[in-house]
Amino acid sequence: MTIKTFILFLFVPFLILSQERGDLDKIEEFGSFEFKWSNDFEYQTDYYYTNGFAFEVFAPWAKASHVNSILLPIKSYELELNSLTLTQDIFTPKAKFSIDDQLNGDRPFAAYLLLGFQKVTFSKAERIRTYSEIEVGVLGPAAFGEEVQNGIHNYLPTSALVKGWENQISNSPMLNYSASIEKQFYYNNWLELSGKTSVKLGLPFTNADVGILTRVGLFDSFPKDFEFLSPKKWQLFLTLSASGSLVGYNATLQGGLFYESVYTLSSINRFVGYAAVGITLIYKKFEMEYVQQFNTPEFPGAVYHSWGYLLIKFGF
Repeated sequence: MTIKTFILFLFVPFLILSQERGDLDKIEEFGSFEFKWSNDFEYQTDYYYTNGFAFEVFAPWAKASHVNSILLPIKSYELELNSLTLTQDIFTPKAKFSIDDQLNGDRPFAAYLLLGFQKVTFSKAERIRTYSEIEVGVLGPAAFGEEVQNGIHNYLPTSALVKGWENQISNSPMLNYSASIEKQFYYNNWLELSGKTSVKLGLPFTNADVGILTRVGLFDSFPKDFEFLSPKKWQLFLTLSASGSLVGYNATLQGGLFYESVYTLSSINRFVGYAAVGITLIYKKFEMEYVQQFNTPEFPGAVYHSWGYLLIKFGF
């Protein structure tokens, strides 16, 4: 062994620790704001899952919240981010511009508004990303689905006002706990393959998912939510994913547990498949992403559905 090799061998652990310390310093100063708008405008279907808004703020001070203690994982990872989220999603039947028989075997009108606290961690050594979130809110008229949808349609000259919101699922409190684990199985300079499993317990959703994710292009090994830690100035890549979900309960179809609704579905499909394809552009601390989503029918008599979302994120 040469002297240079011996010296390098001695200093490798310190170099690794120095790199991890640098990541920790960035995390302690890290903050970001994310906005996501989902809609089925691309295919102009305007039914089933038809619109959604989501806001997310990552900030170091969120780690001090007591809610953080009930979120997974309990084990400490090198990198951890905490955030507050606000989500509104809107669902409508296919036939909604003609009141006659619009709910005959169709999807109910529904909307929910949820406030969440989220925790995301990443182990660079194990290549594992974990996510957990607890959300509270309401399903029903108090979520303002009718006001938001018809407010948007009112400003679009090609869109008519949606009728039938008086039939929407009635007000009911919502409480959901979500968790997922994602493992990077393969990674090189232009290709990444990961597996993911997730569960949701409570309302509006109780289900379990298993899927695969792929990134192709120019990117760093940091996963979603940690992308701004990368030293790369530019990142541009395609994303592909597929998953299957075992559905235990879906309140947007079946209603809340404590309130009567004008119309709900008694029978739903217990297995739903999902797929997505998208493109992501990152420049320093700015990110823009567009993803097209697809899913198999959610209830007997339903059709396949597709929608897209646009995400914009800023780091600070």
